[in-house]
Amino acid sequence: MSERLYLVFSEKPADVSAEEYDRWYHTHVRENIETPGFRAARRYSTTPVRRAGEDVTTQHLAIYEYEGEMAAWREKLTQRLENNEIVLPRFFDRITFNSWDCAAIEARTTSDT
Repeated sequence: MSERLYLVFSEKPADVSAEEYDRWYHTHVRENIETPGFRAARRYSTTPVRRAGEDVTTQHLAIYEYEGEMAAWREKLTQRLENNEIVLPRFFDRITFNSWDCAAIEARTTSDT
């Protein structure tokens, strides 16, 4: 696994079906990892276990593994969007997103170590 992760939690707009959202996100993840700097990605559905503070309603998580500086792949991703290599859906501006840039602070721990 990469030393750098980009986590994106999202909630689809209420008027977009789960099938339509999943169909778009399936393609979107693959478009994103074609951008230099990305190594891999995986999508998850989410179920709250413990909530702190305000009510959390995100339904999806995409985890992107990347290398190098975030600014570099974000610039390349922006260029691809501007060149219409990646086309965003009509509902994109209504998706609720929260994202985190994560850097490993210690070695990976496994059940074998």
